Amino acid sequence: MISRRVLQELLQQPLGPYHDKDVLNEACRPLGQSKLFLYSFVLEHNGRVTGLDQSETPLDGQVEDHRKFRFRGTLKIGDPDWLSDWGVKLVEAELDLRWSECTLREGGRRGPPLTLKELYDNGQLKYSGSEHRDSSDDCELLLRIQGERGQPAVFMRADPAKDGLLWTSKDQFRQYEVLTMDVATYSFSENFFWRYRLLALMKEIVDRYRYVSIESRDPEWFVDKYIQDFAYPEGDKHPRVIYDSADSDLDEERVPRTPRQPVRVHKSEILGLFAAHAEWLVTNEVARRHKIFNVKVWDKFRKRVKKERREAARNGVVWGWPIGQESRVEDPISSASSEEDEDYIVERNPVIGKPTPLVQRKLEIARKKRLNGRKRIESSTSESESDVQGHAYASDFSGDSDSPWEPEEFPTADKEVLRLVPWQFTIPPDPPDPTGRWQCPLPSCQYNIDLRHLTEENKRDVDDRVIRHLMRKEWQNVYMDNVVVRGFLQMVRNHYGGHLTEFGVKIVKEGNRVGSLPAIDCATHIRIGTTRTDQSPPGRCGLSFLAAPPSSQGFSTGRIHSD
Repeated sequence: MISRRVLQELLQQPLGPYHDKDVLNEACRPLGQSKLFLYSFVLEHNGRVTGLDQSETPLDGQVEDHRKFRFRGTLKIGDPDWLSDWGVKLVEAELDLRWSECTLREGGRRGPPLTLKELYDNGQLKYSGSEHRDSSDDCELLLRIQGERGQPAVFMRADPAKDGLLWTSKDQFRQYEVLTMDVATYSFSENFFWRYRLLALMKEIVDRYRYVSIESRDPEWFVDKYIQDFAYPEGDKHPRVIYDSADSDLDEERVPRTPRQPVRVHKSEILGLFAAHAEWLVTNEVARRHKIFNVKVWDKFRKRVKKERREAARNGVVWGWPIGQESRVEDPISSASSEEDEDYIVERNPVIGKPTPLVQRKLEIARKKRLNGRKRIESSTSESESDVQGHAYASDFSGDSDSPWEPEEFPTADKEVLRLVPWQFTIPPDPPDPTGRWQCPLPSCQYNIDLRHLTEENKRDVDDRVIRHLMRKEWQNVYMDNVVVRGFLQMVRNHYGGHLTEFGVKIVKEGNRVGSLPAIDCATHIRIGTTRTDQSPPGRCGLSFLAAPPSSQGFSTGRIHSD
């Protein structure tokens, strides 16, 4: 009988590699589970290491992808029955060969050939699931398994691996949850992980704020909600990874009483992630119709990103680029916002299972759709009393509707006007939060409204009866009191009007009707009667919600083991 020390030495390195179709049984899976766990995952195509950025991007949006991607990873065998008869013979032969080499090297004598059934039955190899051992004294049978991709990879979207990466082999369509990755493959997969982290985050935010209209879910709104609900959860203020066990600050459960001071995440950092993957998010939303955001709003943001990238580059900052494409910042063609470039957005971001022409047609239809409202914006010369010329908004919409939140179509405008107006003003503004607070969406502006603590600037040019109603504070729900809503919208109109004057845009009258900002009058549509509380489940610490991929070798995130 082989000693435990010798057996540990023989099994220090995984056996193999073997093809999964040669060594694994058809019913190979842990008891009560539908998947296996794979470590040190490597992906290869045409003899070169690649990653999910390449394998999960179809060629020209074809329905079927005939490229062959081979994978290799380490699998723990928790039961000899997981192996086929031929697989048992292959594994026993290699194990016996290693034992012979070991005895020759050390000058000892070896016993009879080893059998897997004997090793498992006498406890030298432990029956278990396919995750790593809990004790360093246990001997594990680790095999290097390789095979071909059977189906597209699924990250943070599959029930068998809700927070992880699910990989499917061509053989028996066997499913693996990838827990760790080779460094090279991980580096070629980072855009894939970021896209689906962002998508999962956006779905989580939308689930919490279903009463917010789809037109209001612009990038700034998602960024604000992430920082508000996920970046700094209360439950992560006290636990520490490194601490002195003799510290008097520890409580009975060895948790420090003094809270940590987490690093503050800047809004531009999170917005840069959305900017980097805005094209993919737009094409994915058009094809899948998740109804997470309005495609037209985000398509405008995507176009704006190109200009912001150039502005950042002039200041020596690389911002808003997908990983691995930062070098394009020096390419004037890549950075330019040309009409020809708009035709290739779907070709650059094809959707698995959706033909490129179909996605292109859907995107064109989404761009032509109007948002809420029936009004137009024109560029004209405004002859004021002071004979000041400038660009102006004009409208032909009728008077106020019964509800201040009544949806209206988004206006059209010529490019000369839109170039002067920040993109934040071309979409509906965020409504005030449940406590009645609102912040101007322009990053450089500090203006805010607190409906329960109005300032003199807030009250300017607002009807006295509305101000008195607000100051009495007898109202409860911001969204169900029409007087409060109308007052809020007038304050935002007044503030936006000051910005428009700075940008060279004037509001003009047309007949007896007064035109106003498009972002104000296609007001954020709130479902009346829907209320929310702040008692939502806590999010994850810092960027952890956005950073939950399989760890690369040598690094570990969460419960993911490093190699």
